[in-house]
Amino acid sequence: MARRGGAGPLWALSGAALGVCLAGVAGQLVEPSTAPPKPKPPPLTKETVVFWDMRLWHVVGIFSLFVLSIIITLCCVFNCRVPRTRKEIEARYLQRKAAKMYTDKLETVPPLNELTEVPGDDKKKKKKKDSVDTVAIKVEEDEKNEAKK
Repeated sequence: MARRGGAGPLWALSGAALGVCLAGVAGQLVEPSTAPPKPKPPPLTKETVVFWDMRLWHVVGIFSLFVLSIIITLCCVFNCRVPRTRKEIEARYLQRKAAKMYTDKLETVPPLNELTEVPGDDKKKKKKKDSVDTVAIKVEEDEKNEAKK
């Protein structure tokens, strides 16, 4: 077998590179310590005391009741029930339309005192609509009527 020229230094160079790599890997290896292993934290269960001597299930229960009460309050205040069927949606639309028509009609109706006449009310003594009779005014009118008699 014939050796080619220059093959020897290539083997030497690759051997040196391999040695440097192995030295770097060996530096990364951790030597085992003689200290005892760290204890694992206790597992989280429903009986674990979280804070203020309350267990985990107490905290979860109180938080869920708080969230549920907020949801119920908002649903009651804003009346946010979602209709389930097309029939209910159409019925709600017709109900709103009828209510709007009713309020529009109600605004056009004049006040009751303009529609009816009060029995025994003299048209001659009719006062201004803006004036309101008070007890003092009635007493003064009675005094004037007695003075005339």
